[in-house]
Amino acid sequence: MITKIDTKIPVKTNQRILDLLYKAAGWGFAYDETMKVYDVNKLDSGFILRTFDVYQSYTNHDSLNVHGSTIVDIVEDNCFLKFKKINRLCWNWYNQNSVMEFHQDINQDKNYSIIYNLHNNDGGTDIKINDKVNFYKSNESEAILFPSLLWHKGIAPRKNLNRFCLNIMVEI
Repeated sequence: MITKIDTKIPVKTNQRILDLLYKAAGWGFAYDETMKVYDVNKLDSGFILRTFDVYQSYTNHDSLNVHGSTIVDIVEDNCFLKFKKINRLCWNWYNQNSVMEFHQDINQDKNYSIIYNLHNNDGGTDIKINDKVNFYKSNESEAILFPSLLWHKGIAPRKNLNRFCLNIMVEI
């Protein structure tokens, strides 16, 4: 159900992606779909840069999308599924003060989520199965593949200052 994949993507490639992310326009506060107005009395939920999304508006960024598509291809080559299409590429940036909430990427069986970690840090991803929460630490070049309907949340770093990752949603 949850698969960890070492993509073996070189550190230099991840550094190129991070450089693009640092310079990219279009970052915004991450939010839950049910949130209508950002709550100024709540800690931030991290930041998000949507560079492709079939469901919502996004800021196209060709270079980041090529990297995201390559990550999808590598994950597909190393897993048990065949992907029909990419539905979303969302880049996440968390700082030590970010506090995320459990959510589902989409409540449909035909979708899988991929969390790709761009660097080592002490943050990660919590995924809930049958009320048991499993923590997956951010390991550089590692991808975590799971059904998009599973409840999960990003975990901000505590020792490291930042955490960057890519959340991909694919349709099978």
